[in-house]
Amino acid sequence: MDIVYNLLVVTHLLGMAYLVSGIVVRWVGPAERAGKIMLWGASAQVVTGLALAGIASAGLVGGEVNHMKIGVKLVVAVAVLVLAHIVWRRPDAGKNVFYGLTAATLLNVVIAAMWV
Repeated sequence: MDIVYNLLVVTHLLGMAYLVSGIVVRWVGPAERAGKIMLWGASAQVVTGLALAGIASAGLVGGEVNHMKIGVKLVVAVAVLVLAHIVWRRPDAGKNVFYGLTAATLLNVVIAAMWV
């Protein structure tokens, strides 16, 4: 099960890289594909994050699980996914939606790294 867990971690990190690269593409200039890149990255983050949390909660990998942290991260990740979907469907939705997506993504990274 450790191999599956580690592959999910790699996929989760690649989803984050995809999400951040979409943000950078959109930040640098108007790009038609930026919304789709962010949507795919956010989708990968939510799906692999749920799988990782499920495996960890089932006790198949070591350590205790902080359910509060997982819950907060899930709420923020779903918000990122919704905002990425809005940016993808309506590229002219406004800068505030994009800034909210960027802030929520940064918040999720900070929660992952700083919350012990």
